[in-house]
Order: sequence, then structure tokens, then C-alpha cells
Amino acid sequence: MRHTFPLLALLLSGNALSAQNQPPVISNMLVSADWTTNTLSILYDVADAENDPLEISVEFSDNGGKSYSLTGMLPQPSGDAGFPVSAGAGRAITCDISALAPFQNNFTVRLVADDKQNFDLQQLVNEVDSNRIRSDLEFVQGIRHRSTGLPHLEEMRDSLRHHFSALGLFLDEHTFVYSSATGRNILGYSPGTSSSEKIVIVDAHYDTVKNAPGADDNGSGTVGVMEIARLLSRYPTKKTLCFIGFDMEEDGLRGSLAYISNGIPPGSQIEGVFNFEMIGYYSEQPNSQEIPPGFNLLFPDATSQIAADQNRGNFITNVANTASSSLGLLFNSAAQQYVPDLKVVPLVVPGNGSIAPDLLRSDHAPFWLGGQPALMITDGADFRNNCYHTPSDTLDGKLNFTFMSNVAKATLAAAAELAEIQHGDWATATFQNVVNTWSPPDCQLTVWYSSGSSGVLNFALDHCFFTEANVEIVDEKGTLLHRESLVLDDNEPYHSIILPALPSGIYFAKITWPGGIRSQKFVVQH
Repeated sequence: MRHTFPLLALLLSGNALSAQNQPPVISNMLVSADWTTNTLSILYDVADAENDPLEISVEFSDNGGKSYSLTGMLPQPSGDAGFPVSAGAGRAITCDISALAPFQNNFTVRLVADDKQNFDLQQLVNEVDSNRIRSDLEFVQGIRHRSTGLPHLEEMRDSLRHHFSALGLFLDEHTFVYSSATGRNILGYSPGTSSSEKIVIVDAHYDTVKNAPGADDNGSGTVGVMEIARLLSRYPTKKTLCFIGFDMEEDGLRGSLAYISNGIPPGSQIEGVFNFEMIGYYSEQPNSQEIPPGFNLLFPDATSQIAADQNRGNFITNVANTASSSLGLLFNSAAQQYVPDLKVVPLVVPGNGSIAPDLLRSDHAPFWLGGQPALMITDGADFRNNCYHTPSDTLDGKLNFTFMSNVAKATLAAAAELAEIQHGDWATATFQNVVNTWSPPDCQLTVWYSSGSSGVLNFALDHCFFTEANVEIVDEKGTLLHRESLVLDDNEPYHSIILPALPSGIYFAKITWPGGIRSQKFVVQH
């Protein structure tokens, strides 16, 4: 049976990138498994604006796309795979899947296209959107505590789940129990293409104390992670990227301690952790930055640097320990190169940081204690923001979204470099071993856009057992452009809706029905 694939392609506006080499774009991927001959057929289109020769890789997973460890079990595919492959429509790959025949599983196949060109990180950094960050934070702020703010805590968890899933990341949830409550670390994985055992983490805690709406602590960090995930998830990376929302940080780092204890996948190597702990408070007022007691002895250079600027709270602090010093240098370099307006004050704490307890108050600390390289990226918490842990920790008139965006930009660049971002595109599809087992197949959704005086968005639905659904169309910044309901006919797999004419760019179609949701990118070109 042929299965349709949701288009996971990226095509940036030609006007925006007219002077830049554009990455390839995979579209219209179709897979068909023939278990009588143990053959998987893959059809796909791949475009490249400069017609660069492409490297096409094929990877296989039996855990829903969390890892692609099956790839080494299978012979090299034949057809339009490997290097070089020319861009074009109707490309075909044949894979021998005999090694998968004994397993009663659903399988995921991932296609990666790389034109081997240098990645223009500055262009990606410039796409960090302060308006999107503010809009996300307007939702996030509010008490998110297991006893006094459980409803909004649950909403925050659902928001992170949906955000990671809609980006095509593998959604995982690491649970733990503390004080009779279940904590939930929400994770989104983008497996690496060649060094997947090496993991780069970008994280923030999403919970609050009992009485604070937590706009800065730590809504600012949470939306920073969401924005970086939105941008980096578009591209393949050689190492695995993992985006984490940690729970119960305010209960004593319970989420990160549990993750270090039993949440890291076996055989993994943590390459670096970028931990956001409040990144939104900024002040040009003299003496708006306090210095913790003893810091002048531990960090004389940093203390002098801050004092020379009249103790203004107009910088981000990049805190490393001895084992993380190279990671700290990477962040400093990324900030200097890509975000020169961002002032960074770096600190390197001796050993595991125990000499400076004020610098062990966030989710980087368990990584330090476990010997893993990690940074705390922070605006200084209560040493700068006097609304810390109070009902006044709100965003209106208190947080600086240019500053927050600049911190996200520097972190994005550093994480992309560490994870070895590729100038390419990726797409996934699923297939089943229908000879050995049967279970109801997942709903498959494919969309494509036809332009004219108005636009027509076409839907192909396969194995979608529902009769009514809602459709939302949003642009790349998350702006809602269109919403309507669909009444579906089981006997008709194709449906369409009329949209206003859309300019060239990337859009998302989200279709929801009772008990399910699918989100897919589509590209408009004129």
C-alpha cells in the first residue's frame, strides 16, 4: 500500500535570500513497502535553486523517529540516493528491507538532502522574531505551580507538546514523582544524521513558584527555547538536538535531577547544554545590577567590567564551570559574531560550582555535578529583577524583548554550530510490516497549494476515520490567516478550501478533529 507523506519542506522567500545559496527542498515523498519482495520504494521531488549536486541519505527507525539506529542493518539503497544526486521531480529510491521483515513494527524512514554548501547562520539568526516571542510569553505568563496553578501548568505542558509536535520533532515525556505529584519534563528531539549519539540540549524550566506569574522566571527562558526550536528544527544537524522544558525546578531542580538520573538515552554523550534561567530583564539604570557577596574575589575581571559601567543591568551572564569553559567560549564567540549588540559577561566557576552556591540555582547544576558541560544563561534573577518570585513578575513594561531576542539569537547560533547544522532539508514517512501484524494505520495528511486569483489548498486524507475537522492556516510567524470547518466524506479522500491569494513563503496547515491533530508545512511560490 502506498502511504502519503506530510510535506516537511522549507523554501525561504527568493526575495529574502536572493543573494544567498538556498538549501534544497524535499517534497511529495511517497513510500510503498512490498513485503513479498522485502522492498521499500521511495518517490520524492527535490528542488535546489542553484542546482547544486545533492547528497541524499536514507535512514530507518523503529521507535517513531526518536533515533535512526536501524539504518546500519540495511544494505545501501539504490537509485537516487548517495552523492551526487541532481535536483528534480520523480526521484526514486529502492531499499532492501529484508532485515526488517522479522519485526512486528511500524517503521519510520527519513530522507535527508544536503547540498554541502556553507550555512549562512547570520540569515537564520536574523529570523528570531521578538513579536512572536512576546506573543508566546503573553500566553505563558501565569502561575504554573503543581498546587496553586495546576490548570495553567497543564496548559503549558500541552503548549510545549503541541509546539514540538507541530515542528516535526519527536515528542517525548520524562515523568518523575516528587511530593506525591507527577512532574513532566517535555522533550522534542531532532536526531542527528551522522553522530546521533552526541546530544546538544537547549532547555528552560517552565514551572513557577506558588504566587508568581513567572514572566521572567522562567517564561522568558521557555519562550526562548520555543523560538530556537522553531528555527533549528527546519534543518538537519549531524548531532542530535534536544529541546527540553524542565518541570519542578522551583522545587529544588527536581526535573533536571530526574533527567540526569534516568532520562538520558543509553549510550548518549551530552555535547553541551544551554540552560535559560531568566533572559528578559534589562536595565540601563546605574546600580540596577547587584553583585553577590564574594563575587569580587571569585570573579574580579567580571566585577570590574560591571562596575566600569556603573553596575547597569544591561548584559547577559554566561555562566560555565571548569569543564564547560570551551562551551562558554563558543557562546561568547557566537554572540560577538552574530549579535554584536548583545553585551555578555562571562563567568567560569571552579570545579563543579560548589564554591558559589548562587550559581547552582538552576537546571544546569545537575549536569555540572554529573560531569556534563552546561551553561547557565541568565539576566541575574533577584540580583537584577526586583519582581523575582513575586506576583509582580509580569511582562508589561518590565521585560525587554529586544534583549530577550538577542539572547535567543546568540544561543541559536552557538547551538547550531555545536550541533553541526547542515545546509539541507529532511522529510519522514511511516510504513508497516503488514505481513506480520496489523493495527489501525495512522491518519496520513498531504496538502498542496494551487495559486491563481485566489488560492486553493488541497487536502489528501488517508486512513482518517472522522467526518468533521477544523482547519487553521498560519504563516511562518504564527499569525492566523484563515480558519474554517470541513465536513468529510469517507468515500472521498480529496478535499479543498478556498484561501485568499498568499504571497510567496512558508505556511502551516493544521487540521484537528476529536482525538487527533496533524500539522504540515506547505510552500507558496509565484
